[in-house]
Amino acid sequence: MKLTVSGAELAVDVAGAGRPLVFLNGFGSYKAIWTAQVAAISRRAQTVCFDYRGQGESTGAVATSLAQLADDVFQVIAQLGLKRPLLVGHSMGASVLWALRQRHPEVDVSGLMVVDQSPKMLNDAEWTYGFQGLTAQTASVQLHQPRLGHETLHGMAPAVMAAFIRAESRHPFARKSGTRLLLDHFQADWRAVACREPAPVLFVTATLTPYFTNGYGRWLARRNPRIREVIIPNCGHDIMAEVPEAFNQTLRHFMLQNK
Repeated sequence: MKLTVSGAELAVDVAGAGRPLVFLNGFGSYKAIWTAQVAAISRRAQTVCFDYRGQGESTGAVATSLAQLADDVFQVIAQLGLKRPLLVGHSMGASVLWALRQRHPEVDVSGLMVVDQSPKMLNDAEWTYGFQGLTAQTASVQLHQPRLGHETLHGMAPAVMAAFIRAESRHPFARKSGTRLLLDHFQADWRAVACREPAPVLFVTATLTPYFTNGYGRWLARRNPRIREVIIPNCGHDIMAEVPEAFNQTLRHFMLQNK
C-alpha cells in the first residue's frame, strides 16, 4: 500500500494481524531486508515495513534529516492506527527510532529493539564505542568514501538476499543523494535519550560486527534499568538477514517479555 506523508508517498508492506511491529531500515536499505522477519513473525503478529522517502518504492526526495524520517514513522503509526507498537531499528534505523522517541514522546510503545547500532557514531576521548575510525576529524572523508569490506560474516540468508537484490536492482540507491541524511546520523548523540527511555529496550549486537566496538549496550544498561543487551554470535552487521532464526528467536522472547 501507499501512505501519503508530507512531500512523499511511502511504500508500506503490512502482513499478519494482532500486535504491531514496525521495522526501520538502515541507511540506503530496503524493506526487503526484513523478509525473514515478515515470514516468521506475521504468523502471530502484524508486521509493518516501509521504504524511506525517496528510496525503494517510495516517492519524493531522499530525506535530509533523521527528524524528517521520524515524522514519517509517526505518520505511518498514526495512519495505520497502530496501538502500542514494538519498534525495531537496524543501523541508522535505530537513530530514526530515537529521533521518534525524542520528537513524539506521546507515542505509546511496548518496546524498542536496537540492532547493531551505537547511540553515538563519533568517537572521541571519552567515547570509544562509535563507528570504527569515525571522529569529527575523519567524518568528512568517511561521508564520501564508505568503509570497505563486508557487512556480513557469511552473507545474507538466501531468501533475504534474493528479495534484497530484486529491490536494489529495481531502485538503486545513490549514496550521494543521502549525504545530508548520513551526516545527520554521524553527528547524532542519542545517549541521553536512551538513558531516560521509559519503555523496555533491547540492544541486539553482533559479536563480529565490522562497524562497532561492543560495549555500548552494557554502558547504557548501567544507566537505565529498562535496557538490556543480547549478543548474537557468528554474524556481522545485518544480524536479522544473516542469522534470521537466531534473531527471530530473540525477537519473539522480547515480545513475550514485554506485552
